[in-house]
Amino acid sequence: MKRALPLLPVTILLLGACTQTGPTPPPAPTETETVTVSVTPDIPWVPERPTPEPTTPGEIITQSRDFARARARELNTQEIHSVTSLEFALVSEGISREDARWAADSLDVDWNQNAVRAVRELDRVTTNSRVGMLRDLKARGFTQDEAHYGIDNSWINYHDNALQTAYQLHQSTEEGMLYEEIRHGLIEWYGFLPEEADWAIDNMYPYAVG
Repeated sequence: MKRALPLLPVTILLLGACTQTGPTPPPAPTETETVTVSVTPDIPWVPERPTPEPTTPGEIITQSRDFARARARELNTQEIHSVTSLEFALVSEGISREDARWAADSLDVDWNQNAVRAVRELDRVTTNSRVGMLRDLKARGFTQDEAHYGIDNSWINYHDNALQTAYQLHQSTEEGMLYEEIRHGLIEWYGFLPEEADWAIDNMYPYAVG
């Protein structure tokens, strides 16, 4: 019978060779991914403006007319207007003609008294006769009735206006105008009454040459 003992070391060596491990390889390099993070500053939210309620056409008309009337009152306190000149002043500021007419008509203004004030204002800067006053009031948009009321209730001294105009006529030429020429000019050119012209001639002596 053969003995098997001599084979044992070989077997052990083979098993040792099989179980022997080599050196541990270094770990594979790890790829690094760079990530950029954007940080937004903490800015407070701006509240949204509320959407205005839609305006109806009726409200638009009311607003525009209220503005026109307020502006008409203001203009009437600044200057002496007729209803027509006030309407034109409003239109020149961009207000529609319809709103301007409505605003002027809606004011509680005595246009006759405005005509009186206009005559007194004109008398401070002119030497008008009644005819001249009528002409200037008409140019300002006053009606004929308003103009006559203004002239009849302003108590202007037209005799003195005729005298001042007579001086102007006499001095308008180097030689001076004669009595009849001045009288003719006062009546025909400036519209003074004959008695006003006669009074002026009688009171401008010695300037007039008769």
